[in-house]
Amino acid sequence: MILHVACLPFPSYQGTQAALAAMLDACASTGRPTHLLAYAQAGYQLDAPYEIHRIPDFPKVRSLRAGPSWGKIALDARCILETQRLARRLRPKAIVAHHIEAALAALTARVAPVYYVAHTSLERELPVYFPSMPASLIGSGARRVEEHVCARAAGVAAVAPSLARLLGNEATYLPVPWTVAATIRNPTREEAQRALDLPRAAQVCLYAGNLDRYQGWEHLIEALVILRNSHPRAILLVATESDPTPVRLEGQRLGVTDSVHFSRIDGERARRLAHAASDLAWIPRRTEGGLPIKMLDAVARGLPVVAMGRATVALPVQQACITVPDDDAHALAAAARRLLEDDPTAIAIAEEGRRYLATHHSVESFAAAMRGLLGEPKASPQATPCEPHPRAARAPRAR
Repeated sequence: MILHVACLPFPSYQGTQAALAAMLDACASTGRPTHLLAYAQAGYQLDAPYEIHRIPDFPKVRSLRAGPSWGKIALDARCILETQRLARRLRPKAIVAHHIEAALAALTARVAPVYYVAHTSLERELPVYFPSMPASLIGSGARRVEEHVCARAAGVAAVAPSLARLLGNEATYLPVPWTVAATIRNPTREEAQRALDLPRAAQVCLYAGNLDRYQGWEHLIEALVILRNSHPRAILLVATESDPTPVRLEGQRLGVTDSVHFSRIDGERARRLAHAASDLAWIPRRTEGGLPIKMLDAVARGLPVVAMGRATVALPVQQACITVPDDDAHALAAAARRLLEDDPTAIAIAEEGRRYLATHHSVESFAAAMRGLLGEPKASPQATPCEPHPRAARAPRAR
């Protein structure tokens, strides 16, 4: 039996929680008894094929947002006691700790070998939450914590190849399992745009994610300004659960307020509408480290993707998306212009994305990597089929 520990609210629609849910589903599907310890707070009800245990709901932390807080630190301390209590009852063979906070708690509990799964680089991401403090000071402190955890863990894995390289210490790559969406045929693009009250015949560039500083969404507003010079019907759809005020203010500053639209992604229907209404997905990234789950989700739902190099995290996605230089609004706009003007290219990239996903992010690929992390024998390989992509059957987009 494996006990997974994650010091965060679960489930929720954030990327890390979505990746964690996919990993747990994959573990359960292999027949391995799987348990999770997480915060008491949850974004929605989940009928999970594994048992979820909760840290006592005190202090009450009601925010689903990422980032540090005093309340979360207190809950992380309580996680040590809860890990010890659960271990006495469940007697896990190993603990898989997701994120640095869970790894620290599990190592402190000292009840079973701890395998650390990194979802982001603490060294690179933590400084963005404290912009008024010296980044080098915060980053060096975070690096020492990461080194401490990696040295004590029985094994270390990361959800992105570039993150594994950052961690060093023989960290391995653990692919996040992600299923090609079976619902991309419905609703149609026109139906989805009407449901979201978007302008008629809009050419929609999607950003689906939170608006924390590490995302680098500001470059998308600049790219929209450039893109609208040649494509005046182009709009940016921001699908988020974050406060949209910063994006509104940036749009106002650059004179494109009317071309930036918002929708919530508080459920599967909302997420499906946002993707179905869009022509492409923009994937920015300000900091190196974590895997943008929004990229996997867009690919799975049939959208061609334009991603900054930093956002591809050294995955072999050269043919599965258009990669542009980091922090380059002109390159983001040029790639979007290419997809909007060239349907065959957009279709080919979307189809290659689905093939990439089925090959590199299958349950089998994840399970094999997890067995390697835990030092278990390899299983015989199995082929993973990939369906042909139906996007080619869509009606031509308005120019």
